[in-house]
Amino acid sequence: MGIQNSEYKIKPDYHRPWDCENCGYGDLVFIGLGEYKCPKCGHINLDDYGKVRDYLDENPGATVNATSMATGVSKMSITTMLRDERLEIREGSATFLKCRSCGAPINSGYYCHTCAKLAEAADRKKREKEKAEERMENIHGISAAIEDTDGKMRFRRD
Repeated sequence: MGIQNSEYKIKPDYHRPWDCENCGYGDLVFIGLGEYKCPKCGHINLDDYGKVRDYLDENPGATVNATSMATGVSKMSITTMLRDERLEIREGSATFLKCRSCGAPINSGYYCHTCAKLAEAADRKKREKEKAEERMENIHGISAAIEDTDGKMRFRRD
C-alpha cells in the first residue's frame, strides 16, 4: 500500500485550478469552499474539494466510489478529505473509517473521541517533558557559566 499524504503532514492542494476553464485567464481568486472565481469572465472554477462538495450536495449519502466516478477525483483524495475532517460519512452508512488506534468505526478524522483525548493527553505530556528538559539545559548552562567566572560580573559579548 502506498504512502498517504497525511502520514507525513503534507497538505494536499486538491488540484487547485490555476487557469479559468472558460476563458483561459490565469489569475483566479479563491472565494472559499473549493471555489475560485475568474476576475475576467466571472466563471466559478472548482478544485477537487469543490467538485466533491457540489456532488454530495446533489447526491447526499453517495459512496466514495460513486463520488470518485462522478467527479473524477481520486478515492485517495476523497479519503484524505475524510481524514482531514473536510467531509464526513453520514450516520447509518454502511461505509465507515476506522480509528487508527482502537479500530472503532468513525465518521471522519483519524481517531475516535476516546482515542483522540488519549492522544491529546500524550502529546501534552510530551510537550511538557520537552519544556522541562529545555529548562534543565538552560539551568545547567547558567550554572556552568557561573562556575567558569572568578566571581566578578561582566557583560557578555557573544
